[in-house]
Amino acid sequence: MRASGNTRHHAMFQAFVERARARPADEALVLGQVRLDYGRLLSRGLAVAGAIAGLPRPSPSAMARRPRPLRPLRLVALVAGNRIEFVEAFLGTVMAGAVVLVVDPKLTTAQGLKLFERLAPDLVIHDPAVAGWVSSPEAGLLAGGFLALTGGMGCPYRLWRDRAMGEQPATADLPAAVAPDQPFLIATTSGTSSEPKAFIRDHQSWAESFRNSIAEFAIAPGETVLAMGPLVHGLSLYATMEALAAGATAVLLDRFDATRAAAVAAAERADLLVGVPTMFEALGRGLDQARARLPGVRAVVSAGAKLPPALARSLGAALPRAEIHEYYGASELSFVTLARSGRGDPAESVGRAFRGVELRITGPAGETLPAGEVGRIDIRSRMVSAGYVMGGEDGSGFVALEDGWSTVGDLGRLDADGHLYILGRAGGMIITGGLNVYPGEVEAAIAALPGLGEALVFGVPDPYWGEAVAAVLRAGPETPPVDLIELRSRLAGRLARHKLPRMLWHVQDWPLGSSGKIARGRVRAAIAAGEAGPPQLLDEGVAGGLPIR
Repeated sequence: MRASGNTRHHAMFQAFVERARARPADEALVLGQVRLDYGRLLSRGLAVAGAIAGLPRPSPSAMARRPRPLRPLRLVALVAGNRIEFVEAFLGTVMAGAVVLVVDPKLTTAQGLKLFERLAPDLVIHDPAVAGWVSSPEAGLLAGGFLALTGGMGCPYRLWRDRAMGEQPATADLPAAVAPDQPFLIATTSGTSSEPKAFIRDHQSWAESFRNSIAEFAIAPGETVLAMGPLVHGLSLYATMEALAAGATAVLLDRFDATRAAAVAAAERADLLVGVPTMFEALGRGLDQARARLPGVRAVVSAGAKLPPALARSLGAALPRAEIHEYYGASELSFVTLARSGRGDPAESVGRAFRGVELRITGPAGETLPAGEVGRIDIRSRMVSAGYVMGGEDGSGFVALEDGWSTVGDLGRLDADGHLYILGRAGGMIITGGLNVYPGEVEAAIAALPGLGEALVFGVPDPYWGEAVAAVLRAGPETPPVDLIELRSRLAGRLARHKLPRMLWHVQDWPLGSSGKIARGRVRAAIAAGEAGPPQLLDEGVAGGLPIR
């Protein structure tokens, strides 16, 4: 098993390995009643690494199905909820020089089988309780082997891991050296409004990300990071591995619950909380109702959607010491910008370029646009993915450009100070009366109004205007329904007239994807099916056959 003692070949985990050897008793991972120190986590990870390194090489039929960069590499699929075993299997697979395929258990059977058919995993580690399709005969024909995570003494995965630990020499080391550009991770986009795409990352992309994000968030050894979401999504998976790379303690929840999250944050004396805005909204609401605070939390890291300014302000009362870090990025791009509450970034912006990132706004011909003009957001950094291994054939999503630039097609503008404002995706622009409306701009304006939270804005076909601007708001105990006329009146000082909503729906709760973000496609489908009831419409009247504006 001892092939290379040079941990520089594993730059992502060099700091983790060094801390585990220097301070093995330090706490590394907490989930419920299970606590694992650095020494034991490294020992388990190395055992998994040794077992994976000993797997047979991919079969000729598997290599023929895979994209070229993956053909010679062992590939291990993880299909499970939040468990300690997920983390140790992830670490072990990467330290073996293999590739982890992270599979969301909430994918449909057809989506999951399509992934397996295309990528031909050599081993699937799965929890039958959360993804029954993995145990189907169809899946059995598409992978090399299966290990079930059932828990208890007879758990096949644990028996396999423990046997590998028994065979592991006392001086076990990393079993393989890897090049910086070697792939290590395949994950999927959320797929809430379309078929998910599978993108691939190499070792360098996360090594660079760790270097930059640990510095931006000032994560110190011995601190505690509570990642509130599921490990199958990039935000919490990255936050967990980032904490280990920083020598901190990563705390997980088996599933998100605001009351539980507050209790765990208090009990574990969390220094950083990581989640999406819907999680922080629920957490803040629960703390407010209980008249409780978390004075020990020094930082909030929010991503996945724009954090409504009103929510950011309310979090300040519940987390009086916390600086709010809100970053904009994409699964395929990693970090793009960062807004910090202590820096005075404009509330409707997503901040300035993240450490290690260059930004530009480009026009239709690829020309760089000046400050204030709307165009495509391009970025250049060493943290981006290597593109797709499945999906994206239509040119949507991530596109690699010349000279190291790349984009996912988001539209925005930069102000004179370098602050970025997101306006939406190129395909989502609304054209009403011949004028362009960017949904993201309207959503940000609504979210900035006191008493209102996240909004969803889209275009609805209209016989006169071409498209009408429509908005969906959530109405709850803390946010009673707002009248369309009132909403337009409050927005009048922020938006041009043609950008004001002409249709308004209210929903009791947002449907959420497994990442915790609003499932925009499901909202649109519910509206189309009439499940949200009739909208409020602008009563414009008619004069001479023309609507009165």
